[in-house]
Amino acid sequence: MLFNQVARSDHSLKRAAESDFAFLDRCALPPVGKIRTLLELCWANYPEVGRAELASRLRCGDWRHFSSGIFELFLHEYLLRLGFSVKLHPELPNRSAKRPDFLVKVSDTEKFYLEAVCTSDNDGSDRGAEARKNSVLDILDDASHANFVVGVESTGDPTTQPSGKRLAREVVRWLDSLDADRVMTSSAGSYYNLPEYQWKHENWHVHLRAIPLKPAARGLKRKLIGVRADGEACIVDCWSPIRDAVLTKARRYGELDLPLVIAVNLDTFHLDEFDELQALFGQEQYLFNPITENPQPRPKRAMNGAWREPSGQRAKRCSGAWLFERFSAYTLAQSKHTLYLNPWGNHQLPTSFLRMPHALVVDEQIHKVGGVTFKDVFEIYDQ
Repeated sequence: MLFNQVARSDHSLKRAAESDFAFLDRCALPPVGKIRTLLELCWANYPEVGRAELASRLRCGDWRHFSSGIFELFLHEYLLRLGFSVKLHPELPNRSAKRPDFLVKVSDTEKFYLEAVCTSDNDGSDRGAEARKNSVLDILDDASHANFVVGVESTGDPTTQPSGKRLAREVVRWLDSLDADRVMTSSAGSYYNLPEYQWKHENWHVHLRAIPLKPAARGLKRKLIGVRADGEACIVDCWSPIRDAVLTKARRYGELDLPLVIAVNLDTFHLDEFDELQALFGQEQYLFNPITENPQPRPKRAMNGAWREPSGQRAKRCSGAWLFERFSAYTLAQSKHTLYLNPWGNHQLPTSFLRMPHALVVDEQIHKVGGVTFKDVFEIYDQ
């Protein structure tokens, strides 16, 4: 089994620094139990020869390995449920030492390789700094107070590990100096009128507000953080990480005898068709002639997508890019996905495989076709 077979009684939500596997393995909430059940079903159908390696990635505590492992596990199960056979890490006729994730057999004569990759949008965040901050706030969250919870906002990133215990001591000492009834009266119900406390470690600034509890709720042990908001406004780039992932994987295996599909799971809050098309076909831009009277801009794509560069087409080994938005065990029903067919690919995908939502170029226009989604296949998540 993938998870421990024990009775669970912990109903608390996921902590900031807790790994996804640890949370799924210990949480007793019914929705989490349904996720465990589904993962166990997928695990039972996964090739036994690959389970040890996949289990080590899922259990290691690194969110990147967990995300990629879950992605591959669900892709494998999805393809099985569509009626295809799937072979793990096939050897390549070109004798490459590297092997793609799967060989998918649609029929006796129709096959293709599938490679899965997870990436994230370029929002300028420092993943190491996020982990350091989360560990501090987890310690703060455990430092309960009889009369208050706190709202936490933070900006900036620490380069070394801050002391969570020191922050918790200082915040509790500050809350001890406040009168909950007086704060409740003086704030007049406004969050922004609440007492404030500032804390700093290097370039990480933490801004706290004291939120008084109602009299009936005081004295009951609870988590200390009641409200949390992080980060600053930034420009998010969703398209270039997809392009770079497709380019990297298309070069990885050398010349191939079969089509190659590259499945890319982008960890982002919002991925739309505009970004997907930019990633594959190039940035959308507008050109105009300034010397003409009343110049009118005209749209034209830059030659900087995964499949096009100034010298012409590229990444022809990639027959299709299967793009996913924030796909995870928690978002199986909501995550959208589209398989884009490369019009310049060395090998074309078999049409009998195209059962998922997909898109192709028709008369220089993108034509989208509906299909069987993960929500359709995994009916347990259909609400």
